[in-house]
Amino acid sequence: MKNKGFTLVEVLVSMALLMSFITGLMGLTQMSIRASSRGRMKARVETILNKTMEEVMAVRASNFGSLNEGSFYPVSVAGSWTLAAGAEDLGDVSRRVEITRVQREVSCGGERVCPIVESGGVVDPVTFKAKVKVEWQEDGETKEEELESLLSFWR
Repeated sequence: MKNKGFTLVEVLVSMALLMSFITGLMGLTQMSIRASSRGRMKARVETILNKTMEEVMAVRASNFGSLNEGSFYPVSVAGSWTLAAGAEDLGDVSRRVEITRVQREVSCGGERVCPIVESGGVVDPVTFKAKVKVEWQEDGETKEEELESLLSFWR
């Protein structure tokens, strides 16, 4: 008489293979969810960086004389942008703008505008460097992205 069913060993081997497949699939799903979350955070950070720099440019355009060295964040007051001291907590991220003076070479060699130098130059009274920084926590580590631009009084 022929046995037309499965043996216990065949069933166990099939279950072991199925569990291995499911475990691998769960790992891939977890990696995909993590990568998607990082991508969303990266897009959010880039948006905050660009928006914050636009707000800083609005401060420069409307009231260049209010700019000083220090750490700030943009605030809209009565329809115009200004800078408040410190960093702003936006829930899962924080943002700040670091504004520093710019130095230029002492001698330009006939050029209209002297090149910017890190040190050893003269302070340019009408140019600042603005560096927007956004920080967040990811996998127990502090991550940071930044965007920088020069702010000049060009009127």
